[in-house]
Amino acid sequence: MASIREVLPATAHRPEIEVVRSTRRRRTVQAQPLEGGRIRLMVPASSTPEDLEIYIENLLPKIQRRAARKKQSHRRAISDELLAQRAEKLRRAYLPQAPSASSIRWVTNQKHRWGSATPAERTIRISHTLQGAPGYVLDSVIFHELCHFLEPNHSPQFRELEALYPEQEKARAFLEGVTFGQRVPGTPPPSGE
Repeated sequence: MASIREVLPATAHRPEIEVVRSTRRRRTVQAQPLEGGRIRLMVPASSTPEDLEIYIENLLPKIQRRAARKKQSHRRAISDELLAQRAEKLRRAYLPQAPSASSIRWVTNQKHRWGSATPAERTIRISHTLQGAPGYVLDSVIFHELCHFLEPNHSPQFRELEALYPEQEKARAFLEGVTFGQRVPGTPPPSGE
C-alpha cells in the first residue's frame, strides 16, 4: 500500500487536516490548501502523532498566509477592474479628447504620491493609500493622471484640463488635509505633489 489517509478534525485553532501517509516519502513533508479551508498534509508513513503536530505547527501558518495573499490578490484584481471603469467613465464625461488608459492599477510603492502616469504607455498607477477614500477624491486623482496623457507637466494648460473635473477643489482640500494629518510634528509641509 503506497498511502494511508486519515482526517484530523477541525479545532478552534486550525481547520480540518487530511493527512496522507506515504511509504514512498522518507523525509519530506508537504502541505496544500484544499477547498473549504481544509489542508492536505503529506508525510512519511513512519510519522508519529508528535511529528504531525510539529509539521502542522510549522506549515499551517505558511499555508494560511499564502491563502490570504491569494485572496487579497483576487480582491485587488477586481478593484483594478473597477479603477479602469471609473477612469473610462471620467474620460468620456470630462476629457473625451484624451486616449483611454491601457492599464490602471493600485500600487503599494507610492508613499509620497497619490498617483502617477506614463503617458507614452497610457498607464496609471494609484497609491493604495487611497483605498477607502471618498469616490470624488479617487476620481480626482484618476482624472489628474488622465490629464497627463494630454499634458505631461503641470503647465497652465494642464491646470485648465484638470479644472474640468467639477469636484477638483473639494478633492484637493481633502487630500491636503490628509497630507497635513500625516505630517510629523515640526516638519514643514510637502511642496506640490
